[in-house]
Amino acid sequence: MHHTTEGSTAEGAMEAFRSGRSDPHFTVSATDIFQHIDTAEGARALEHPPGIETNRDSAVQIELVGFAHLPKNPQALANVARLCRWIEAEHGVPRVWPDGPPKPAVNGQDPGGHNRNPQIWVSQGGHYGHCNVPGNTHWDPGYTAQESAFVLSAEFDAQGHLIEQPHQALLKPMRQARAPKGGGKAKSTMPDHNIVAVGLEAYVRDLILPPAPIALMRGGLAPGKKPRAAKTTIARGRTAAPPLAAKVDVGSLLSFVDGVGEQQKEDVLYSVQLAQRAASGACDRFTQTRAWYQKYVEVLENLGWTTEQFAFTSFDQSEGEFRMDQAALKIITAIATQNQLAVLQQSIAALSSLTEEDGAIRMFDFHASTGDSGNFQLGSVQSSDNGALSMALGAFYFRSTDERKRFLFFKWGARQVNFWTAAQRMTLNTDFYARRRKDVIAKLESDASQFIVDLKLG
Repeated sequence: MHHTTEGSTAEGAMEAFRSGRSDPHFTVSATDIFQHIDTAEGARALEHPPGIETNRDSAVQIELVGFAHLPKNPQALANVARLCRWIEAEHGVPRVWPDGPPKPAVNGQDPGGHNRNPQIWVSQGGHYGHCNVPGNTHWDPGYTAQESAFVLSAEFDAQGHLIEQPHQALLKPMRQARAPKGGGKAKSTMPDHNIVAVGLEAYVRDLILPPAPIALMRGGLAPGKKPRAAKTTIARGRTAAPPLAAKVDVGSLLSFVDGVGEQQKEDVLYSVQLAQRAASGACDRFTQTRAWYQKYVEVLENLGWTTEQFAFTSFDQSEGEFRMDQAALKIITAIATQNQLAVLQQSIAALSSLTEEDGAIRMFDFHASTGDSGNFQLGSVQSSDNGALSMALGAFYFRSTDERKRFLFFKWGARQVNFWTAAQRMTLNTDFYARRRKDVIAKLESDASQFIVDLKLG
């Protein structure tokens, strides 16, 4: 997949990639070929709209130093062709332009009329310009007919030297990119070239989320309702809220102390939900639990939570019986405030009083356990006078010899289950998250409410 950097140096391009987390697989100049990402992994240089894979759809991405509207440096283009011959041999890429060759600029501007056929994109291998990628707006690389032909036809000897015949005729019309008249630096005529989701926006956008389970569609807080548009500011100080509140959020039970505002609750619920679902998109929640928690913490950190990796220890119950809810509370007691502990105790008591058919217990059991394994979190959130949010969060997972519903309240024998526990205090940088809120809502789309169920307290 061919890009142009819309700049004149590889160093400038790579600095932009680093700051924007938008690396391609390769950057190619007249003198060097730089590799940033293994070709077996997805790059991050394409827009990634809902409904179609771009970065992750086996697209090996090359950024050629230069501008779409200017002639390409012949030596740089020879390096692109040299790299393409290796990619073709390594990955079985056909030497064709399935959507037709890229279109050159017209009077230095976007020529328009680009073929971005999604069916061709997902079904046919070959060479594509950025101008051919569905859901994208950029029109690079702007190859001329000679440049497109050269990229596909150039051959090299065993030492990597260009075999000029019959390519001499193609090289002759290509001239080195010229600076504008007056000696100034060349400037891109692609005004939206830097308006690709980058940094944390791209990070959130590219997270893989498993779909909502159809069996539980009716268990959500408001089925079919999209997450509401969030306010652009966070209220300082305590805001009006019900005295006690708790919700099941995927495989977590989250409680809120009096004073946590509705916007703050939503921020906590959505950020924790995204972390869980993204972790499940990357790792199996029950068979790859430690790796799952690494991804979970990574997502939370990128959304503004101050946290660290969980240090799990085995719960010591050498004899007798124990209940996981009671064991979990003992762990959380060490890090929770009195108010956090009180509301969490009431939340657990409310959950334990529900029947097996209640939506909250069904949601929690479905996402937090499977067969003889489980992975769940219990948390309590409190707002300080300056509006900061802190959460006392316990993380737990287990392996058992038997499958049980309502596993949290079952009396387990010491030899029936292995139970691992961890806990930590976490703080949300609310100003930082406010800048990510729209990205989180866009990522969760209409599914968010289908993973949340109210739990009545008191």
